[in-house]
Amino acid sequence: MSLHIASEEDRAGLVVHVSGALSLVGLDELRTACRGGTRLRIDLSELLTADEESTRFLAALRDNGAELVSVPPFIDLLIRSRLSNSIHKQGGTP
Repeated sequence: MSLHIASEEDRAGLVVHVSGALSLVGLDELRTACRGGTRLRIDLSELLTADEESTRFLAALRDNGAELVSVPPFIDLLIRSRLSNSIHKQGGTP
């Protein structure tokens, strides 16, 4: 399964479109695409699957102010589980 990442600037900021399978191999490409822009939105409407490192990275982007849009429900669950895991490791409550 392949990965495709495209970005575009609009009046609201930088939009990064991610489609296919996101894994550790594609994270550097996603990191590069997410650099720059005053407001970052990541469109995940065509994301089919993501591994643990990728969902952790997406959770970190969201925690740092990026807007994740059109997130498939199962990907959203994975991202939320990364958030829950990081809260428990820090001794907080979800």
